[in-house]
Amino acid sequence: MGNYILQYIGDGTPDAQQAQEIIHNCQLRIIDDSLFPQTILLELAGTDIAKVRPALGTEWSLTPEKEYRVPDTRRKIKKG
Repeated sequence: MGNYILQYIGDGTPDAQQAQEIIHNCQLRIIDDSLFPQTILLELAGTDIAKVRPALGTEWSLTPEKEYRVPDTRRKIKKG
C-alpha cells in the first residue's frame, strides 16, 4: 500500500461529483481531502493502479507521493 496524489489537470474547475464517482467506483481510501476536488491524497495498493488509471481519463493525474527529508539547518560548533 502506498499513498498516491489524484490531481485534476484539465481545463477549468473539476467536477466534484466526477471525483467522488471515481473514488467510489474504484473503492479507494481517502487519506486527505482538504483540497477536494482539485487534489486528493489516496491510499492505494500497487495492483489497484491498473484498474484506476483507465477510469481517470485525460483530466486526472495519479502520481505516487514523495517524501523529502528536511535538512538540518542548525549551526554547528567546530571543535579544534
